[in-house]
Amino acid sequence: MNQKIFSDKVFQFLIEKFPEFIPSVTYQKDESFDCKLKNPSGQFAMWVATYNNEITFGLESPTGETDIHTHVSCYEEDDIEDCLSALTEFIEEIKSNKVILYKNESNTYDWIDIDRLIQKEGKQRITFEKILWDN
Repeated sequence: MNQKIFSDKVFQFLIEKFPEFIPSVTYQKDESFDCKLKNPSGQFAMWVATYNNEITFGLESPTGETDIHTHVSCYEEDDIEDCLSALTEFIEEIKSNKVILYKNESNTYDWIDIDRLIQKEGKQRITFEKILWDN
């Protein structure tokens, strides 16, 4: 799929479903874009990019690192609805605190399902630093 067409479809989706991302949209020379949305306390952000005809979704940690991310490949135009559905799920899991940002055993930020983290804390008898979307 052409990069411009792909980016336009994702942009239109964001306008309709998550317009709060739109003010931060920055287009690149190849017609891809990136954007981000900070959590209400400003501690971290969600980000979306459309590089290489795929959706990349991630978190920007309080220290500005953006290596916490995943890729959703959309090779064919027919795949776009599934890709946008996956993006919706990622955004909603962060906003609902189902998936949170935390500082792991290596003292670096990562994301994890909150239920899995609670189990991990119980097994290891340790409490991890957690940052929720609505902190």
